[in-house]
Amino acid sequence: MAVTKDELGALAGSYLDRQRWFQRTVPGARADEIDLVHCEMLRDEPPSLSRLLLRCRGRHLSLFVGWRDAVEVSDALHGREGAIFGSVLDGHRTALVYDALADDVLAIELFRRATRGRETATRVRQVATAVSHASLVYDGRFLMKCYRVLEDTTRPEIEVLMKLDAVGFNAILAPVAAWQSDGFDLALVREFLPSALEGRLLALTSLRDLLARVSGYDRADTAVMTRLESGSTFDPATAAAAAGGDLASEMRRLGGTAARLHLALADAFGATEVPPSTLADEVAQLLSNGFGGRTAGERVRGSSELVARVRALHPGRAGSAIRVHGDFHLRRVMRGETGWVIVGFGDDPLFGDSLALTSLSPRSGTPVEDLADMWFSIGRVAHEALAQRPIAEVELAGQLAREWVRRNRGALLAGYLATRGIDRLLPGDASLVEELLTVLTAAREHRHGATPPGP
Repeated sequence: MAVTKDELGALAGSYLDRQRWFQRTVPGARADEIDLVHCEMLRDEPPSLSRLLLRCRGRHLSLFVGWRDAVEVSDALHGREGAIFGSVLDGHRTALVYDALADDVLAIELFRRATRGRETATRVRQVATAVSHASLVYDGRFLMKCYRVLEDTTRPEIEVLMKLDAVGFNAILAPVAAWQSDGFDLALVREFLPSALEGRLLALTSLRDLLARVSGYDRADTAVMTRLESGSTFDPATAAAAAGGDLASEMRRLGGTAARLHLALADAFGATEVPPSTLADEVAQLLSNGFGGRTAGERVRGSSELVARVRALHPGRAGSAIRVHGDFHLRRVMRGETGWVIVGFGDDPLFGDSLALTSLSPRSGTPVEDLADMWFSIGRVAHEALAQRPIAEVELAGQLAREWVRRNRGALLAGYLATRGIDRLLPGDASLVEELLTVLTAAREHRHGATPPGP
């Protein structure tokens, strides 16, 4: 059944107008503002398949479009009627046009094309997502991202994964293939680890295990006192270290993985020496900003001495600026069977609930910035867990949460600093790095309206 380019373009415009991700990409855009730039026929025989390149208000968009006889579509889409664009007529026959990724036959064909025939699959399932790419899992082994919102340059996710793989860094979801056409990245195929656990979920489990010990706490209960107290004085450090879900050893491993990531990023993209005066000026600016009614300087003991220490560093001892992860938090790491895996290298321009399109531009900076992101993320998990505790438990739970944060931040930094060769990227010694981390973390807490956990 023949479907014309003009018919596909008109139906695609109507379909896009109904998609939330499209409205977030070009807020307020109308269907009649969407232009069809290019249409490529990928499969003639039924079910038919085309690739559309569209443009709206300067943004380029990609859709894979399939069509079948109307009587076949219900079985092909498995109840995913929301993928249907509309219908066209060819004589007395009706065809339904739809998002090809909802059709298993066509999704498997796209996987074959993306991998240039090097990989094949027999099963596919969609991963629910409301962002600017569609994700599909093939045979439980591969994940393919099909980008809906296209970028004018190589996507950071693809660039970073390919270069890290080339320099031998293996704590990533290894890239398998990237599909480019018309100067745009259309899709990325990478390995899929079904058994890996997100770092945030591991952290929440650890903290909930610790805070659950507060439930029913009664100072007249000698058994509970023995578990939670050292002598007659409550000791959060002892309680945190003794918790069955203690995460410190894993955080230390994560710190080592983060250090190896930074060394690999330096190898892959290069490193630039940071002058001590430049770093000192940046720290001074941070310390002069207000954080929750207090300056950062009031939250960091010896703040003026910190700036002086940085400024007095010898040339070459203020560390290096490298390509940083840029969004390094507990949702961006996963614990697999063989260790930690780092994900999410600028993989989507649509974040959170904002209607604004966030830039995918890569960033360079001191590696301490990524560590500060993770320190902040650890504190954020503590806030989440505390918010679920009864009011009567908040005081004691807050003490335990603060200790949990201190313990795991310290373990992360220890694992990072223990990694051979990482000192060449860092400013000064371990104590200076920790002080800088404190300032950068305080800045993030202020920016996100957060405070250290606890009452």
